[in-house]
Amino acid sequence: MIFEYADYRSFLRSYILQRPRKGFGESKKMATHLSVSSTFFSQVLSGLKQLSVEQANSLAEYMGLDNLESEYFFYLVSLERAGTLKLKDFFERKIAALRAQSLEIQNRISFAKSLSEEEKSIFYSNPLFAALSLYTSTKKSGVTLEEIEERFGISRKKSSEIMRFLTQTGLCIEKAGFYSMGTQSTHIGQDSPHLIKHYTNWRLRAIQAAESLDNNELMYSVQVSLSQNDFALLREEMVQFIQRFLDRVYKSPAEEIANLNLDWFHIRK
Repeated sequence: MIFEYADYRSFLRSYILQRPRKGFGESKKMATHLSVSSTFFSQVLSGLKQLSVEQANSLAEYMGLDNLESEYFFYLVSLERAGTLKLKDFFERKIAALRAQSLEIQNRISFAKSLSEEEKSIFYSNPLFAALSLYTSTKKSGVTLEEIEERFGISRKKSSEIMRFLTQTGLCIEKAGFYSMGTQSTHIGQDSPHLIKHYTNWRLRAIQAAESLDNNELMYSVQVSLSQNDFALLREEMVQFIQRFLDRVYKSPAEEIANLNLDWFHIRK
């Protein structure tokens, strides 16, 4: 976490080392993002050159820092650039205040077992929230942001935003840069206004998956005519299957993530 660092270079070096392959090639990517040479960026890391405040702002966005973290990083850079003791003292007080504020936010994180309506509106807005939450359970030690980015093909900023929400709601737990699953349930009731969005998200994901289905996966759609009695009986069998399905997956070691869509309804218009 950036608030543990008193100078921005130490934070940058730590950030780079935590990237895939221990940061190999990361400095070059950061230099490219800033439109500077790799030599210049290496000199920044070694203390021979300084980042500008504009570069600090751009780099914070590249690393996926939130508003508070970005502000903290900005003041770390500004402290290094300050030319007077009075200005240095000003930035040091800003840094201390932000560090204290970060601790207050951590202490306010709620690990309630149910999501608020506002949290549900965020969680069910994008299937990535559920997918990333599930993915954190696939390794005993947890997963890193780098593994999440590679697995789902999303940016550092996007993965950071989603994991920040999941940890703040208690759906995931972060420890030393590794994310693991929390114990919360995300069951959504039949009367929830978020239900249609939830169903739509995963139906669309199923359609996308159908384009590259492999032999280990299964999708089936059939239209039939049958009696009302058999419709009711088959519905009951499906409910029993869902119960067996959930019992099996809850006991199964987490190694992979998957999705089940079960559609069974009368065809009307």
